[in-house]
Amino acid sequence: MGGLRAATVQRLWAVIAMASCSLHASAPANAAADGAAPASSTRPPSSTAARPALSSSAATSAALAPAAFAIAPATLAAATVQQPRPFGYVLGDTLAQRILLQSAGRNFEPAALPPAERAGLWFARRSSRIELAEDGHRWLVIDYQLINAPQALMTVNLPSVTLKSKTGNDVLTAPEWPISIGPLTPRAAFAKGGLQELRPDHPAPLLPTRALRRQLEVWSDAFALTVVAWLAWWLMRSLRATASQPFARALRAIRRSGEENEAAWLALHRALDTTAGRALQLSTLPALFKQAPHFEPQRAAIEQFYAESSLRFFGAGKNRPSDARTGTSPLRTLCTTLRRIEKQHER
Repeated sequence: MGGLRAATVQRLWAVIAMASCSLHASAPANAAADGAAPASSTRPPSSTAARPALSSSAATSAALAPAAFAIAPATLAAATVQQPRPFGYVLGDTLAQRILLQSAGRNFEPAALPPAERAGLWFARRSSRIELAEDGHRWLVIDYQLINAPQALMTVNLPSVTLKSKTGNDVLTAPEWPISIGPLTPRAAFAKGGLQELRPDHPAPLLPTRALRRQLEVWSDAFALTVVAWLAWWLMRSLRATASQPFARALRAIRRSGEENEAAWLALHRALDTTAGRALQLSTLPALFKQAPHFEPQRAAIEQFYAESSLRFFGAGKNRPSDARTGTSPLRTLCTTLRRIEKQHER
């Protein structure tokens, strides 16, 4: 386009120069034919003045014409282009166009690379870069992406590219390139057999759970056995404690014989002696609390029990009050409290 415009300007200036020369040359003849001046009149000054004017106009025209032809024309050259594949594109596909940066056998340095922008209805220019090939030639690589999808198979044109030189008037052009693009899906599906427009959903795939179920059963059985074993251990421990712990045996004897029976009092004495590890009296009770300090909160009740036991067993005759009442702290209540403390500290 630049070369055509320069040639048109040159022709226009040539026509103007030729027209100006023709007008000035025919001016005296026209004046004589029209009778603009009498033949007898002599006007040397006018004739003399007209000739310099004619010469000046011709000189101006002659000066303008070379100046017009002196304008340097731009060189328009078709580029060597490696075009992308012309078929088989759908929405989102990318394609690359390669342009050899040479003009008339010389390296071509573009003034600017094509910017990354939308290039028409169908394409977006993603990037432009210059790559150096193994043979030393420089290629401009332009990446395009298809950004629209047609409703049917059709042909569109990759936009043309015009590159201006950075140092001269050379212009490098790459023509449009037709390619075919197709829709992502047809507008209407074939309503035959399994080609219906809508198809039923696929059933969710079944995960292999047999191994998981087996593991769940094994761990559930192990947990159940653990619970049963713990309950059995707890029951056996309780039965053994009931049979072997001192205050458990004493409480069982008190329940069997009654609080006022001497056997019940003796059973509690034996439980206290076994806990202390020696025979106890009222004066030796500190040995009990030293051996089993967890019974310390019941010191007063135990001392009361020993005082009443001394009156019961050793306070005969006048030394024993006639209205003495055993059970100021009931025997069964005291033994029950001591059994609870004993159970809390079982090993």
